[in-house]
Amino acid sequence: MNIAIITDTYFPDINGVTSSIYTLALALRKRGHRVYIFAISNKTSTVVRRVSKNPPVFSIPSIPMLLVRPYRTTVPYSFRLVQILKRLKIDIIHTQTEFSMGLMGLSSSMTLHLPIVHTYHTMLEDYTHYILGGKVTKIITPEKVRWYSKVFCNSPTGLIVPTEKVKNALREYGVTKPIYVIPTGIDVSPFNPSNFKKEEIDGLRKKFGIRDDEKILLSLGRVAKEKSIDLIIDQVPKICELSPNVRVLIVGDGPALEDLKKQAADLHVSDKVIFAGSAPYAEIGKYYQLGDAFISCSTSETQGLTYYEAMAAGLPVIARKDDAVNDLFKDGENARLFKDESEIAGIVSEIFKDSATAARYSENAGKTVATFSAETFAGRVEEAYMNAISRHVREKAIRRSNVGKLHLSNKYKEVKLVPPEEDKHFLEKEEQKEEEAIKKTGVKDAVVGSARKAYHTAYRYASLVRIGKKAARKDKPKDK
Repeated sequence: MNIAIITDTYFPDINGVTSSIYTLALALRKRGHRVYIFAISNKTSTVVRRVSKNPPVFSIPSIPMLLVRPYRTTVPYSFRLVQILKRLKIDIIHTQTEFSMGLMGLSSSMTLHLPIVHTYHTMLEDYTHYILGGKVTKIITPEKVRWYSKVFCNSPTGLIVPTEKVKNALREYGVTKPIYVIPTGIDVSPFNPSNFKKEEIDGLRKKFGIRDDEKILLSLGRVAKEKSIDLIIDQVPKICELSPNVRVLIVGDGPALEDLKKQAADLHVSDKVIFAGSAPYAEIGKYYQLGDAFISCSTSETQGLTYYEAMAAGLPVIARKDDAVNDLFKDGENARLFKDESEIAGIVSEIFKDSATAARYSENAGKTVATFSAETFAGRVEEAYMNAISRHVREKAIRRSNVGKLHLSNKYKEVKLVPPEEDKHFLEKEEQKEEEAIKKTGVKDAVVGSARKAYHTAYRYASLVRIGKKAARKDKPKDK
């Protein structure tokens, strides 16, 4: 298949959506498909241009998004993109966003009559605070976001979601299209500790001033309000009280970074919290090796790819109880789960004081993440593509069979249209053809004469025109 993946975020941006797209593209290419990625440009550009080869990436012209900075947006239709999709002989479009590029994907699929699958990555109702810095939350409410999600998600041929939590939410919104629950796959090899030399890790520890006797509680990902990193920092004094040699390492960048630094300063724990900033995706595996345990307090995740990466890196995971992780983690087996942030300090102390417990969590986590391979992910997405194409073909056939059928008003439905006498011979010939075809195939109602169909349609249109003209003459006021 020739597959077009349309997204508003891709490298050099580092986030779960980017990782998911990259993993999917590589795995699909291994299965023999041709995959093309279309993403918003990072800088002002006037033309659609190819910026990468493996996999091919096309940059779409964009402008800064005034309502949600520093993100960028584009127009919802591109004639140039349609031309490129046509030239590449795309079989299916896969959108990864509900906004400008997602709308562009929908409009392109309508223009080219292509099936389209959409992956719903993010619970949008948790992100309304980003619009104009949260100044319009009374206008753009979670209810309106849910309505928009329903309208958008009822447009594609099919939907892909990472967890049952997201599927249930979309059904509650009123989404009726087919939904495939497909957890995002992960290539575990880049996170394997055996890939890194001790000298590399020691150099990175030295860079951030981490001593050999210190234990690192790692948080990695976008630094944003919905990630609830502030709950971790709130617990740092209590964590240090129970485990004095623990420091928290926060890897990532985002809009909440300065507020978190101020929070750490206000709690007098700046020396216990390390803000490492963002890291290149190619080196993310190395940063996981700095941690002795991984922690996340977020409940806005639809899946949480950093959990998978941490498990692949051999780290014990500490996570907040949520429907998104219920199928992934078993408390006390492959992770530790908490309901209230006040439990964090005790859990951290338990893991760091008992190396055997930490090793057991790591071993079980490694077994769990091995079942979420990129190959399995690509295979299930491929199946969703085939189902979407099949559904699209059926819908297309239904639309074609309805072409020419008039949606008449009640007034016209009462009018009985009778063919004139001279046309009976024409209809009788068509009926004879149909009877002969039925005798040959043995299938009743399988044949409908196209000429006869066309005749009826043309005759009804002509008759309606005559009726309309007669009604107009009758209603026209007479000149005095």
